[in-house]
Amino acid sequence: MRRLIRITLYASLLMTCAVSSLAQNRERTVDASHTSSATATRAALDPSYIPHGSKVFVNYIQGMNGFENYLVAAFKKKKVDLLVVTDRAQADFEITGYAEHKRAGWAKIIFGGGLPESEASIQIVNLKTSVVSYAVGSYKVDAINGKKSTAEHLAKNLRQKMERDDKRK
Repeated sequence: MRRLIRITLYASLLMTCAVSSLAQNRERTVDASHTSSATATRAALDPSYIPHGSKVFVNYIQGMNGFENYLVAAFKKKKVDLLVVTDRAQADFEITGYAEHKRAGWAKIIFGGGLPESEASIQIVNLKTSVVSYAVGSYKVDAINGKKSTAEHLAKNLRQKMERDDKRK
């Protein structure tokens, strides 16, 4: 008799665990489908919204050869959640801009620190809607690594914008 009671209790305990596990899995599936539709809805309502994991094409940055390389490296360093693609047709957004790097003049070298100035601005255009989703500029004076630090400043500002947008949901 005791053995029958133990088996019954054990079976009911296993049944309860199985039902609980199935309910948790179903809840995760519902939450995952809800968040993906919320992201799509958010992107449709706000043209300046840049979703995490979006595909971005970095076009030639005028004024400074190779600045786009600094920009892509800064995205990785500053952990900007964008996927950089080399084919514009596959991209959701396009980054264009202007950058300039000036070496210090003779007077600044003699009387000052002699460090260069670096400035850049970028704009991110949604290729589906042709809306400028974000634009930012950076100006660094007396920057030892002017190109690199300017690109990192732009990347940091973009990451912060994306985080602010997510908090506004």
